[in-house]
Order: sequence, then structure tokens, then C-alpha cells
Amino acid sequence: MIRILSIDGGGIRGIIPGQILVHLEKIFQDKSGNPDARIADYFDMIAGTSTGGILTCFYLMPDPAKPGRPKYKATEAVDIYVKRGQDIFEKSFFRNIITLWGIRDKEYSVKGLEKALADFFYDTQLKNLIKPSLVTAYDIEARCAVFFTQHDAQSDPYN
Repeated sequence: MIRILSIDGGGIRGIIPGQILVHLEKIFQDKSGNPDARIADYFDMIAGTSTGGILTCFYLMPDPAKPGRPKYKATEAVDIYVKRGQDIFEKSFFRNIITLWGIRDKEYSVKGLEKALADFFYDTQLKNLIKPSLVTAYDIEARCAVFFTQHDAQSDPYN
């Protein structure tokens, strides 16, 4: 049996599945008696859409000090939303008007998100994650779904 965790998106509302996974990780730690148990230990693959994709990468980010182990706890993944949510999901009334509330263009500027992700992920790439992953997104300009997999990233000679 293959165990796949799928995490929904939703902008700053990503804190909701994040908090649920904090609770689940605590249950795993209590049941196993292992205080170092992580979400990644209990799933064969993690997939996420949009902000769920960011959480996916947090749960699978390798720890340089412990090869093969995830760097972040579930609580640390949620911290990005608590500590940096205003920077990442900053939007103004003016931006809402220009983008028609996210219909014509992306709802948020990418600057805050890129800065926050660089602070947490450094130069880690999808191919470096500790387990198979799938991150889905939507390309507003091309009007189509985009799929990023760890497998594709590992086999891409240009990445």
C-alpha cells in the first residue's frame, strides 16, 4: 500500500491544513514514542496545490545535518504563515482592482513569497527533497495547470 498525503492550497488559509498536520505529527510522536517523528516518516509521497505545495516542500526539505531526514517540524512549517504571512500574501485594494480580484492576474506579488522561500529553502531544489513529491499550480497567463514532480526534476538535465 502506498500512502500519499495531499494538501490543498488556499493562500494564507494554508495555515489550516498546516495546523491539522501539526496535530497529526504530535499524534505520530506520541504513538511511536519518537519525539523526532515527522510527517514525512508516515507517507510515501506528499502532494500539494499552491500553498499546499509550499507545505509539501517544508515537510520534505532535507536536513543537511541529518541526511535523509526532514529539516523542519510541522510547527516550523506553520511558522512561515504566522511570521511571514503579511509579507507573502500582501495585497492592496489597488492590486485587487487591477487584477480583478485575481481573475486577470495573480492575486499577490511574488516578491514577498520569493524572499520568504529563499530564507527557508536556500538553494534547495525539488529534486533534493527526501521523498517523492508533486506540486501543482495554475499558470494564469497560459490558463492551464502546471505539475512539478521530484521525478521530473531529477531527470531534467538542465535543472
